[in-house]
Order: sequence, then C-alpha cells, then structure tokens
Amino acid sequence: MPRLPALILSLNLLLLAGVTQAAPNLLSNGSFEQPGIHSQYALYSSGSKAIAGWTVVGADVQLTRTEFVPAADGKNWVDLTGVYGYDKGLRSDAVRTTAGQHYRLSFDLGDYYLAGFQTATLAVSINGAPQTLFTNVYQGGVMDWERMSFDWVANSGSAQITFLGVANGKLSNNAVIGLDNVVFEQLSAVPEPSTYAMLLAGLALVGAAMRRKAG
Repeated sequence: MPRLPALILSLNLLLLAGVTQAAPNLLSNGSFEQPGIHSQYALYSSGSKAIAGWTVVGADVQLTRTEFVPAADGKNWVDLTGVYGYDKGLRSDAVRTTAGQHYRLSFDLGDYYLAGFQTATLAVSINGAPQTLFTNVYQGGVMDWERMSFDWVANSGSAQITFLGVANGKLSNNAVIGLDNVVFEQLSAVPEPSTYAMLLAGLALVGAAMRRKAG
C-alpha cells in the first residue's frame, strides 16, 4: 500500500484535475475601458479601431460613460445603435483558439428606461457563422442590464466575434442597445464519471489507512 502522504498528494492532484474551471478572458478590453473619454459619449464610425481590441462595423457606435447612463461593468459601455439605427456593432480582434475545444462567450445586454427604448436585441456571430439572437426585455432601472452567454466549440485556430444591434421585428429599439463586460473563455474538460469513482475509492483508502494508524 502507498505511504499515506503520497496517496493524499495523488488524490489532491486528481481532485484538481477533475474541477471544471474557466480560463482568463481571451478578449482584450472586454469592458471597453479604452479609450478613456472625457465627454458623456464619443461616436466612432465604421472601420474605427479607437476602441482597443475592436473594430466598428456598420455606420457608427457610441461609447458612453457610466456617469451619463450606468455601465454594467467599469466606466464605459457601448451603444450599438450609434445615434440611431440597426445593423451596427463591433468585431473583436482575432484570438487564438484550439479546434475541438469548448469556449464560453458571456456579455451584458442593456436596454434603457424610457418608453420605446425598453427592449433590446443583438446578434452574435463567431467567424461569420449564422447569427444567434439575444433579447433583453426591460425589467427596471435607468439601464437594465442582463447577463447572456452561450457555449461554442472551436472549428479553427482563431475566433473573431461580431456583435450587431438588430431590429428582430418589434423585439428591439433603434436608439439604445447596450453592450458591456464581454468575456470569452476556454472551458476545461468536464471530468468523466470514472474520475469521480477513482476519487471516492481513493478517499476510502485514505480513511482506512488513517483508522489503522489510529488503532
């Protein structure tokens, strides 16, 4: 039978291997803190890279300070409608991925309290794949932020994420579609049931060894 310290060490390593953990955010500037702006908002036109880590697509987007309308995270957030309109947004810089690995994209989608602005829809696409729509129906507050997420299996060695504010019939408005706190992370492998069985068996051995030692 292995010595007790060695057995405990091996069980600790097994336990650590079996825990599902999320890696750090692969995107830079996911909360749009750069650039810092001194006015209430700043408009950036199509093709602009002024928002670090992102490129504006469509006509324009608006970077807004939390003192003007509250952000979900940090000091800034992005209004995907710009001044007014749909089919505007941001595309991330490419980040490295591993084909076959699982990733999770999370973000805050916001709508505004004024009548007529109280439902917001955005479309998300990774590497030009068909869009996935997300809608936030107003629940209260000046800016109503709701956390959204979905999982994605990489099909190439890189990923670019595009967010667009869209009409979606009557399930959106064309004046305020908020985006903030974007996180893209690789997920560790989910442990197999056999891993848990090995862990339980090992713990039983430790318990037995400790009882023998005590006796």
